[in-house]
Amino acid sequence: MADLDSILKQSLANASSHTRRVYSQNPLTASELIELANSRVLTIAATVRPDGRPHLSPSDLIVVDGVFYLGVDEATARYRNIKQNPAVSVMLADGWKSQAILEGDAQFLDVKSGTAKAVFEAQKKKYGWVTDVLAEFKPIKAFTWKAK
Repeated sequence: MADLDSILKQSLANASSHTRRVYSQNPLTASELIELANSRVLTIAATVRPDGRPHLSPSDLIVVDGVFYLGVDEATARYRNIKQNPAVSVMLADGWKSQAILEGDAQFLDVKSGTAKAVFEAQKKKYGWVTDVLAEFKPIKAFTWKAK
């Protein structure tokens, strides 16, 4: 969680004046961000198509032991896009109560690993289903906001 706190602080410190003004008003803490990610809120992932255009889609997102994971099905554009380019942006929105924008990279897990088993269990508990594969999502930039 210390890494996530550091990412949140560094992102604001390096942001444009406009972004700092908007997102420094009432940012989420790392633990609040994890709580938001593990709740049933609107979650949208953006990946990069082979031609460089963005691709948006609703996404599964779960945090297990402080690590973010994306659920991905192999028949989707998201799967093909991440295989070619690991860059991913994720937006979480609980209406106007809280929001987060995360930018980072995703790497597919071995679905037979113990980590994948634990994440699949958490995914099943949260959503009622599991996806074909999982990708560990490592945020490198994050902006968050919550209502006062």
